[in-house]
Amino acid sequence: MEKHIFAWDNVIMAPIKKPKQQLQRTFLKEWREYHNLSQEAAASRLNVSRTLLSKIENAKSPYTQQFMENAAVAYGCEVPDLIMRNPLDRDAVWSLQEQLKKAPPERRNDILTVVEAMLRPKTGTDG
Repeated sequence: MEKHIFAWDNVIMAPIKKPKQQLQRTFLKEWREYHNLSQEAAASRLNVSRTLLSKIENAKSPYTQQFMENAAVAYGCEVPDLIMRNPLDRDAVWSLQEQLKKAPPERRNDILTVVEAMLRPKTGTDG
């Protein structure tokens, strides 16, 4: 069987540079600040270097599932919170839910009753 040699068989091409994947933003820094922790203190809790924590917080280095699980424990939240919720945003709806959880049980029903009354559609008999 005859082998054909083509002109491009011996051509060495420069590798094509792949575009760098943009990492998703997280709220790790905000959760750390919410708990008044320095990067050094948080890194110690998470068993990583301060430099690595900084890179992860600034979306310069990827995080692992284990890192996020450790961060959730260290910051007293759930893993999705670290990606979706800014704990410093006091106007967020979820913030109200968190505050309601902290209310004494005997006050929760009062609070919910007031909220339900305020959300009820007004009728012609309402003043």
